[in-house]
Amino acid sequence: MNKLVFIVVTLSLLVSACTSTLFATLGPGLYTIPTGSIIKLNQPLTIRPQRVTTGVQYGKPTIAVNPYEPHCKFEVNTIAEETITLPAGDYRITRVVRYSDPFYSRKPIAKKMVASSSEPAAWLAMASPDSDWYYTTVFRLESTAHPDVRQLVCGIFFPSGFQARDITLEEFEALAGDVMTLQVVVK
Repeated sequence: MNKLVFIVVTLSLLVSACTSTLFATLGPGLYTIPTGSIIKLNQPLTIRPQRVTTGVQYGKPTIAVNPYEPHCKFEVNTIAEETITLPAGDYRITRVVRYSDPFYSRKPIAKKMVASSSEPAAWLAMASPDSDWYYTTVFRLESTAHPDVRQLVCGIFFPSGFQARDITLEEFEALAGDVMTLQVVVK
């Protein structure tokens, strides 16, 4: 019995140490942004006719983003017949939603029962070096500058489930450049 307790405690400490070290080296994540924070659009952005999105990537506005690199897309509610301009100004974050999707596997995943397992066990079963992962952070927005704005969707791609995580503040700042800035409200 004592041997079993020793093994369980030792394994728990090892897993805890690995987890703490891994997340400590990633830096502060975007998921820590509280509601009430501001996305400040420093220049107007254009949404083409019959579209609802416009992107920001590599520090510049773009009509299409490369989904394999950190990026963000502003979305509006209405599809318009003419060009829409999102004016420079403050866009307040009213809600933050995060999710991740394994969207590609280079080889068939072994048959594993993960539906009834705990979340960490399911992650370990699916997070293989052969799965590509897409992490998304959605900021629901409101603004008097453009009341039809819906949200800012920021995404990042990882070629390995072992490396996958939410976008960091540093990555957000790099992709945003001078186009937009994040003003975090401390609660």
